[in-house]
Amino acid sequence: MKITQTKDIRAANRWEIMRLVLGRWPISRADIGRRTGLNKATVSTIVKEWLDAGLLRETELGPSEGGRKPILLKPRAETGCALALDLDIRRVGAILTDLSGEKVLAREQFAIGEPDFPQVYGQLCQAVDRLLHRMPQSRYGLVGMGVAVHGVVDLSGLIRFIPRLGWRNVDLRSLLEERYQVPVYLDNDGNLAALAQQELMEGGEGQPYQSLAVVNIGESISAGLITQGEVLRGFHGFANAIGHHTINFDEPVRCSCGKFGCWEQYCSDSAVIAYANSVLPRPIATLEELVELIRHQDPVAKQVMDRFLTYLAVGLTNIIFIFDCQAVAVSSELLSALPYYLPEILGKMVLPITHMEKVELSRLGKSGAILGAAHQAACQFFQDLANQGETTG
Repeated sequence: MKITQTKDIRAANRWEIMRLVLGRWPISRADIGRRTGLNKATVSTIVKEWLDAGLLRETELGPSEGGRKPILLKPRAETGCALALDLDIRRVGAILTDLSGEKVLAREQFAIGEPDFPQVYGQLCQAVDRLLHRMPQSRYGLVGMGVAVHGVVDLSGLIRFIPRLGWRNVDLRSLLEERYQVPVYLDNDGNLAALAQQELMEGGEGQPYQSLAVVNIGESISAGLITQGEVLRGFHGFANAIGHHTINFDEPVRCSCGKFGCWEQYCSDSAVIAYANSVLPRPIATLEELVELIRHQDPVAKQVMDRFLTYLAVGLTNIIFIFDCQAVAVSSELLSALPYYLPEILGKMVLPITHMEKVELSRLGKSGAILGAAHQAACQFFQDLANQGETTG
């Protein structure tokens, strides 16, 4: 038992050091020691393992702290690739990245026509195959895949329900692992966007927020909730199905999930367009058309925007009361195009017994989920190497 515990601690130290370099490079061994609390010998030994594995490199000299200038470390992100998918309601996006999960090497995208899973899965595999054909040669090749799903995903990575596509109990992760023989990390788009956003939003003393909500508004609405630095998933993994919280008990039209008055029925992109077409004299097909009308001060279009802001404020207020988070980041095409409306949302939020530290637009926008998927696939690769007990590659 003692050997197992020592091995687990060693693996945790390996991953902690690599995680720190990935997020803070360029960084010195001394700074790693200060931030992790590990002694100099442990840091030097583990850094050497990652250097020997070809996953770290020594770069320029850092500023002197009274003695010799320290050698700085950075990741060798070009030594492998990660592939990420964004499975939305109307389209699927795919990217190939280096091991940073940030540098995009190639992209693919296709629209979902017939929503039957076998057909979409076939198109998805064709897009992945095209990306792999363009993958550069590297020491580790494809290390893993990440999949962001705009639907309900349980703790095992099973797609339990995508209402708009009619998918239930789909084990896409196992299918992809069997076909491509790499680990696949599959999660809800809100969770993955929150993990990506957490790296960008800093709280006190320059540290990532430990309590953060990220709300993704598109054809569906999902949220990623981070508490004590970790994703809040709930007992089954459905804690982020925020788009199907009821915000209007008087709604006569049934939501795609089977309930009435879901948040998604008022603030999703398609819901906003549908309402706009019920009041505008001439129909629109895209949010861009609505944005242009608002910019030209069209009174009916401004009415549509006001309704959107009101229901958005109701949903965000509910999140704050339930979750009591430090900050909320919102990803919305409509708000990104008209950011000066953000203060109006804050004005509509009623918080008599609490308050909000910060509400802002997501800096990653629609890219948050797919970049989060790529980053998690790369991190899983590093964690797996750390857990093997050696990182010699």
